[in-house]
Formats: sequence, C-alpha cells, structure tokens
Amino acid sequence: MADQSELGTRLVDAVQATTGVHPGRRVLHAKGVGARGRFSASGQAAVLSTAAHLQDGVVTPVEVRFSNGSADPDAPDGARDGRGMATKFRLGDGTSTDIVALSLPVFFVRHPDDFVEFVAARQPDPATGEMDLDKVLAFLGAHPEAQLAAQLSVAAPAPQSYGRVVYHSVHVFWLLDAQGGRHPVRYRWEPGAGEAGLSDDEASAQPRDYLGAALADDLARGPVTFDLHLVLGQPGDPVGDATAPWPDDRPVVVAGTVALTELADVEALIFDPTRVTDGIECSDDPILAARSAAYGVSFARRQPH
Repeated sequence: MADQSELGTRLVDAVQATTGVHPGRRVLHAKGVGARGRFSASGQAAVLSTAAHLQDGVVTPVEVRFSNGSADPDAPDGARDGRGMATKFRLGDGTSTDIVALSLPVFFVRHPDDFVEFVAARQPDPATGEMDLDKVLAFLGAHPEAQLAAQLSVAAPAPQSYGRVVYHSVHVFWLLDAQGGRHPVRYRWEPGAGEAGLSDDEASAQPRDYLGAALADDLARGPVTFDLHLVLGQPGDPVGDATAPWPDDRPVVVAGTVALTELADVEALIFDPTRVTDGIECSDDPILAARSAAYGVSFARRQPH
C-alpha cells in the first residue's frame, strides 16, 4: 500500500508541476458535469460474468461524470481535448463498481514512468507559455507506442454534446463466468443519439461552458442513453498494454443500456477503474493500477484542510 501511495504522489506531483495547482479540483479532468439514471442489463453478458449488475433484467442506479481531460477547470469546452465518462453502479448489496472511460480507444503510455516523462515533455516553456514541440516530438520518437493516441487526440473534434461521444475503457478487464471461465474484455459506451462533433469554427463559436448546457438541454428532452458494449478479446490480443488496440473485428456483446434522466452533483465522488465487483477482475496493466493510486492522492488534495 505504501508503494502505491508513493506512486500516486509521484504522478500527481508530476502533473501539478506542469499544469499548476487548482485547489479543490481534480488534478486532470478538472471540469465536468454529473448526471444520474439507471443501467438496465440485457442479460447478454450473464454467460460471461456472474457480476450482479450484468444479470438479465437487473436495473442498477448509476451516477455519471462527464468531463474534459484538461487540468484547467476554466478551459473552454470547444478546445480540442479528450473527454471522459466515469460511471458508478450502485449495486443492490450496498457496494459499488465503476467504469472509467475516455474518448480515445487507447492510452498514451504503457508504464507510470513513461507517464511522468510524457507530462514533463508537455511542460510549457516559461518564456512563451507554450509547449515545446521539439520535446513532444522527441518523446513520441522514443515511445512509438504513444503515437496512435497522439494522432487520435489531435484529430478528434470537439463534441456536439457529452451525450454524442463514444467512450472507451482503454484497459482490459477479465469477466469471470459461473463455470470458472475467464474472458478478456474492453468496455465501450455507444451513445444512443449517435456520435457527433463540431468543426473548428463551430467549436470556437460556442460559449465557454456549452457542454454542460447541452447536457442539460438533452436531459430536458428525455433520457440520454448509452449502450454498454463488451468487446471480447481473442487469443493473442494484448491484455496488459493500454496503448495497444485490438482489431476492429472482435466480437461485441451489448451488456445493457444506461438511461440518464437528470443532472446530479457528483464532484465529491471518486470514480476508480479498479473498483470491481465479484465476477470482474482487473488485468495486470500497470497504468490501470497507477490511475487508482493517483486518483486517491488527487481526492485527498482537493479536500479542505
């Protein structure tokens, strides 16, 4: 536990050395908006996992936080940035389990040390206040596994709404069935309204906080829905590397649907991707474990002292 705490502190320190400290806010994904609703299981995943919320007909209350990836809580929503969807399932036995998903299908780095190096490469030049592109390119040259996420990040448009984004878990999890079988999966949230982005001109014309307002407008018209897709890994697919995509032809099971019905204040919650329940196990992905450690430190630092 001490090693994990030290790792979390090192990661958070590295980010704050680059982005500055924003009291009371998350270290990354600082700006967000919450909603609540219910997850209705289809039953299709019941043969893959004994997890209670995946069984046929089970309806589970959820809280969701949508966010921008930036550490700056005042950054305009129209800026090019990753987006997040963190979901907490409130299980019938009083416990919870979480899915933390990003708008990118893969992550930038494989190991926590690489993340520290990546953050340092993005540190603004004190003289200009801008990133040193040479440092970033040098990092990408030394870490080719980071290039796919970087390319996708640069190309991704600002979304029309948080409810019009596809979100990916990036990490692999193991689903455990009743016969002792283990099935590697990646989660993917598919928006019921479909994916929709804005052009650069459209994004720059939006109000600074348009995504929160758009979500409120969407909810006023009716539930905002996402289908939970379980992408099934096949033999030979990497399970401990968040930078490695799986082929597009992998089988998919639709585990159920989230229907969000109202805004909610979720800023006090920790959404931890390693918080799993019976029937689900974490993979040995070192970035997955590191995220959990960093979130705990981030939570502690944003509490009033």
